[in-house]
Amino acid sequence: MRTLDWAVVGTLCLISLVVGLLFARRSSTGGAAGYFTGGRNLPWWAIGLSNTATYQSGNGGFVMLVLVYGLAGNWLWWSSWILWMPLVAIIWARLWRRMQIVTTAELITLRYGGPPAQLARKVYAVVCCFGFSVLLIGYVTGFFAKTIAPLCTLSTAEILLIFGGVTIVYTMFGGLVGVVYVDVVQFLILLLGSTAFLLMAVPQHGGWDAILERITAIRPESLAQTPPTRSLETLTIVVLMLQGLFFAGSPTAGEGMTAQRFMAARNERHAIGGQLFNAFLALTLRTLPLVGLGVIALSLFWTTDPAAKVGAMPAGMTLIDDPAHAWGELVKQCRLPLGFVGLLVAAEVAAYMSTLSSLVNWGGSFVVNDLLPRTWKDSPQQIWISRLTTLVLFGLAAVVTILFVNDMVSWFMFINSAMVIFLLPLSWLRFFWWRFNVWGELAAIVLGLPLSILVWFVLDFQDPERPMWQGLGLLFGLSFIVLFTVTLLTPPESRETLKRFYARCRPPGFWGPIAREIGEPVGEIMPTRRLAFDAALGVFACLGLVLATNAVFVLDWTRTLAGAAMAGVLGTWLISRMLDHKATDQAPESGTLTFKET
Repeated sequence: MRTLDWAVVGTLCLISLVVGLLFARRSSTGGAAGYFTGGRNLPWWAIGLSNTATYQSGNGGFVMLVLVYGLAGNWLWWSSWILWMPLVAIIWARLWRRMQIVTTAELITLRYGGPPAQLARKVYAVVCCFGFSVLLIGYVTGFFAKTIAPLCTLSTAEILLIFGGVTIVYTMFGGLVGVVYVDVVQFLILLLGSTAFLLMAVPQHGGWDAILERITAIRPESLAQTPPTRSLETLTIVVLMLQGLFFAGSPTAGEGMTAQRFMAARNERHAIGGQLFNAFLALTLRTLPLVGLGVIALSLFWTTDPAAKVGAMPAGMTLIDDPAHAWGELVKQCRLPLGFVGLLVAAEVAAYMSTLSSLVNWGGSFVVNDLLPRTWKDSPQQIWISRLTTLVLFGLAAVVTILFVNDMVSWFMFINSAMVIFLLPLSWLRFFWWRFNVWGELAAIVLGLPLSILVWFVLDFQDPERPMWQGLGLLFGLSFIVLFTVTLLTPPESRETLKRFYARCRPPGFWGPIAREIGEPVGEIMPTRRLAFDAALGVFACLGLVLATNAVFVLDWTRTLAGAAMAGVLGTWLISRMLDHKATDQAPESGTLTFKET
């Protein structure tokens, strides 16, 4: 990296800092609730762009997946995302907005009652803040460090100090609203940077036909568009699809940073629209240039990663021991205009900072809203308590990053699947089954993270020689057995608690006894059949998007057009149905619900 490149990177950091600080005054109004919910005034487009930027913790991850697993490697995340993303939009986005809460932990004292609920809320807050959030920050920092390692010599500690420091400053002062609008700027930078890089790289390596010919000669199976392949078994994809059905309970998906933005939406329609927009951006638009770069990497590099399951390296290939370096090595292979390397590194910085800022803001919200004594929460100094919390959280994550994060392929599967899979049934059981109680909730919270670490790292289910479905299936099966057993062996919640939750949330599902006591038909606000049909439309629309995305890179125009047409027709149908349906909003000044057209 030259001086001009560093100047470009520095300019991005300055822009992010300025945009974030512009919202410092706005984030200081409304106390901690205003700081962590942005005054509940986020529009749908900001929610969609911000959530997509939050998921984009590094461009190098997509290049790594394609290099190791081929084009079908995208199904390691698509398998679950094409299910949970539309389900969150159609079901959970409106529920989170409707409850008028600040954190997902606050749901626990709304859904359950008594001292056990207070305890569960605090335990959940500790696990999310000092467990999930810290591990996620460690993962995204480690990935970012490895991605840019071939281009600059910054150590992990220096990355945390420089880029993490800038992020923490604007996050501390800008609150959620500052984080969201900086995310919008950063997403545009990373999308433009990666697209320009792809357009420059293709002609420098002989054009797309020549790239595909080289791959066909050395590793033809890597151009398979869908599993199963030699590296991806059918059962792995099945388990990941089951995971997708419940991923609204993930601390990083429907429940967590995503839910935080739904709670901050102007109303339920903005929450729903933001998630539908997020689905389009996340599944295809942001992915297209990165998958293309991964295909180019397939034609140039060879990896010794065991997960790739490849033989001897053909002549003329460049060996890469760590596939996380593939993006940086690809940049080095290309002849780029002066300062353009800085722009590409700036795009990586944008991806890293957007995820980091969301994680520290989300983690800090639990401390202030769920762990501090009420006297502290009501203190005039609560905004500064919120800001200092984000700083402490970042410090803890820095320690984890430096000491523990290394093998990025293994960490990718742990963060995206193994770490959260034990908790996933909560997303359905909490909302859809009145009999589920606080003891089942506590069992999931207490056992989830320790069991995932035990199975994945201690029992070594991360080993590439073992099929991924084994460790994931073990955790998923254990979760259902434990949660149902604990719930059925312990008493249900009081009728008063359940009626209070139902009146606030109006969930679909198995709430007949409670709805009858209130005196209204269950599912009146969210009809189950309508939800199921809308969910099917959303899932097949997302399936069309991803089928078209992979097909375009192997010049399979029939599948490309069919997938795009399926996505366009079904997506348009879904949006028209959502616009025709009555949206519901809770009057913030009232303890009861009013329903109205919006």
